[in-house]
Amino acid sequence: MFGYLLFVITMSFTPGPNTIMAMSEGQQKGFRRSLTFNWGILLGMVIVGGIIGLFANYFQQNQLVIVAIKVIGAGYLLYLAYHILRSAPDSAAQATTHPFITGTFLQTMNVKVYLYFITGLSTFSIAGLWGEIPVKFGLMLLLGVLGTMTWTLAGQLLQQVYQRHYRSINTVIALLLCFSAYDIWR
Repeated sequence: MFGYLLFVITMSFTPGPNTIMAMSEGQQKGFRRSLTFNWGILLGMVIVGGIIGLFANYFQQNQLVIVAIKVIGAGYLLYLAYHILRSAPDSAAQATTHPFITGTFLQTMNVKVYLYFITGLSTFSIAGLWGEIPVKFGLMLLLGVLGTMTWTLAGQLLQQVYQRHYRSINTVIALLLCFSAYDIWR
């Protein structure tokens, strides 16, 4: 159980495309106005978790699907990096014009989330109730959303710093998203 929890917590709270974007949303819009993005992230996690639950064997046997997800995901991350690099503090209202859709799409193209669910639902053997797929799925959703919201809150707390140093911060966030796009292929 400890190994499983360590895996889920680490995957939920470490930087990835969704947490980086959540931080950016928090910086530009504040926590409350970023919740719509977080609900999109949650829906994306439900979709991916459901797909993995239903088609895990297919994904493990068909690498072409994984490659397609990587191509689309990397392209989308590079698009987001460009969008963030070009944004300014006064563009907060347009930071993510459709935050729910953006959050959902980001998660469905996020290779880290596929690996999160494939590994978390199939690799760890846990005795008793905690080993049941619905319980593991619910725990993974809960901790995943908590991780994303933590990054959103961190973004809001850094909002004053962001107003003064937005070019540098946007550059770092864009570079992290570019690294995430590269990291998909390692």
